[in-house]
Amino acid sequence: MAQTLTSIEPLLPVLRQQPFGLLSDIDGTLAPIVPRPEDAAVPEETRALLRGLIGKGVRVALITGRSLEAARAMTGVEGAAFAAEHGLRLWIDGRLEAVPGLAEYEAMAGQAQAELRQTELQLPGVQVEYKGPLLAVHYRRAREPRAAREAVLAAVGRSSAAQRFRLHEGRMVVELRPPLDVDKGTAALTLVQRLGLRGAVVLGDDITDIDMFAAVGRERAQGLAAVTVAVVSGEATPELLRAADYSLEGTEGVRRLLGEMVRALP
Repeated sequence: MAQTLTSIEPLLPVLRQQPFGLLSDIDGTLAPIVPRPEDAAVPEETRALLRGLIGKGVRVALITGRSLEAARAMTGVEGAAFAAEHGLRLWIDGRLEAVPGLAEYEAMAGQAQAELRQTELQLPGVQVEYKGPLLAVHYRRAREPRAAREAVLAAVGRSSAAQRFRLHEGRMVVELRPPLDVDKGTAALTLVQRLGLRGAVVLGDDITDIDMFAAVGRERAQGLAAVTVAVVSGEATPELLRAADYSLEGTEGVRRLLGEMVRALP
């Protein structure tokens, strides 16, 4: 079970590794959760701290379910690497890489979106978000989220196109992802290897970030110095806390930690 992170002291041995990297989720970790996903953004103070880390030689890598375009726009941090769409697309040192065959799933996701629109129209507060090769169905704004979730799952079960995807759940969202062996865990491993990291601090707030924590945790046996930190809120799951080394409170807690990291680095 994660211990509450009250100071930067436990992270200092990791920060001293070279190269050192920060691997972080975006929504709910760097950017506050908001009712409409398109309105989310990383606060300018947090952006400045991320730039400060990059300026001190830290490899900042952001791992997200967002599209690459949305992730880069909402963070506004040049020099960061990205694993977008749960690792389906990578942006490393200014170069784009993508898992083969995504065009097929982009077309299928469009078909699934059309089939699920009927649910969106019938349930106020439910929003279907097209993200290229995957879909996210948000029910955060629904008057009765539990009932909305059940209705969304039922609609997914009726959609022939949606059946071609793997179903995953997160914080007030149902995601449909291509049936490929790619997730935030595989993305984190790829970034650790490609960036040549010897140390990493890993931040995440959602159940989808458990894969990231587990993958980085396994790399400790290969010599990686790593600390995993769960960012908790009223929606935090016990599974997330069990998977992390430490926990801190919300995006404000993350901002304070980033500030301490900037001050601790030479």
